Amino acid sequence: MGKYDTCMREFLQNKERFADFFNGCCFQGEQVIRAEELQDASEMYIIENFPPEKKADEGTDAQGHNSRQSQRKTQFFRDVKMYLCSGTALQILAVENQSYIDYSMPVRCMGYDAAEYHRQLKAKKRRWNLMNRRQKGSSIISGATSHEKLSGILKTDRLQPVYTVCLYSGTDPWDGPRTLSDMMAFHPNDNCLRFLFRDYPLNLFCVNEHSGFDEFHTDLRQLFRAMNCRKDKQKLTELMGDKLYSHLNEDTWDAIAVMTDNAALLQNKEAFRNTYGNQEGFNMCQALDELMADKMNEGILIGKHEGILIGKHEGILIGKREGKHEGILIGKREGKHEGILLEKQNSEAKIRTIISNMLAGGISCENICRFLECDPSLVEQVQAGIQ
Repeated sequence: MGKYDTCMREFLQNKERFADFFNGCCFQGEQVIRAEELQDASEMYIIENFPPEKKADEGTDAQGHNSRQSQRKTQFFRDVKMYLCSGTALQILAVENQSYIDYSMPVRCMGYDAAEYHRQLKAKKRRWNLMNRRQKGSSIISGATSHEKLSGILKTDRLQPVYTVCLYSGTDPWDGPRTLSDMMAFHPNDNCLRFLFRDYPLNLFCVNEHSGFDEFHTDLRQLFRAMNCRKDKQKLTELMGDKLYSHLNEDTWDAIAVMTDNAALLQNKEAFRNTYGNQEGFNMCQALDELMADKMNEGILIGKHEGILIGKHEGILIGKREGKHEGILIGKREGKHEGILLEKQNSEAKIRTIISNMLAGGISCENICRFLECDPSLVEQVQAGIQ
C-alpha cells in the first residue's frame, strides 16, 4: 500500500470522519450516519480457490490436506470497514482508498463485497454445524428441512448488506470504468443475452471532481480542499488564508502534508504549534507564509549565485571572442610589415646580383647607375666585394 492510501486509511479510521465521509459523498451532508452507531470491523479476508481434484502424484501437507489446495488462498484487507448498528439492524460500510486509476476497480470492489458475504455465510454455516453437533434435539435442528440441512443455513437466515465507496485521491482525471458493464466486451449485435447481465455500479468519489466540500463537517473539508490545490501552489497559499487552517489538529496537519507532498510541513510542524482556548493545534497559515518566504529568499540567493556564474562565463566568452579578433588584426598588421621588409630585402639582393654581373661584363659604374637608376655607392659596395 502506497503512502497516500495508507494516509487516507489511517485518517478515516476515526469514526467521526468516517461517518462524515459517507454523509458528505452519499447524502449531500445530511446526518444519516452517526459516529456513535459505528463499530470498527477491519479484518483480513481469506478466500479459498479450490483447485481440481488431486492427482495421484500430488502429496499432502502435515494436516493431510491437498498441497495444491493449501497454496490456493487469497488474503487481503479492506482499507476501512465499520459496522453500522442502528437499532436491531446491522449493516457494513467500507471505504477503498485509491491514489491511482485502477482500470479493474469495479471487479475489485465487487470481489471485496463478495468476500464479505462469503465470510458471513461461512460464519452461519459454522454456527449450524456447531448446533448440529451439540443440540441435535433442539427445535431448530429437528424442525429444519432437508434443504436447510444441505444448505447449512436456515431459510430465514439473512446476511448484512455491504456498502462500499471507492475514494479516489489522485490528481489525474478518473478515466477508468465506473460500472462492471464498462469493462465488458458485449457482442455488438447481441439483443437477446444482454438483458440477463446484472451490472455492478462502482460507488466512486473523486476528490478532484468536486470543489468547496461544504457538505463535509469535519476536517475532511480542510483536507479535500488542500488536496485540490496540489498542482497550484498559489491557490494553496490563498487557501491557507482561511482561518480554518490556523488551528489544525495533528492528524489533519500530517494528512495535508502527506497528501500535498509537502515534507517541510512534517519536518517543521513543532515550530507552528499553538493554543486556542484549551486545545493545542498547529497554524498552517503561518507555516506556509514562512515557508514561502524562505523559498523566496533561497531563490534570491540561488539567483544571485547563478547570475555571478553566468556573468563570469559570458565574460570569458566575450574576452575570448574580442581577444581573437584583436589577435587577427595584430597578426595581419605585423605580417604585412614583415612582408614589406622581406620584399625589400629580396629586391636589394637581386639588384646586387645584377650589378655584379654587369661589372663582370665590363660595364662602367656610370652606365650601371644610369641603367638601374641606383646610387653609385651601391655599385661601389658590390665592386669592393668582388675585389
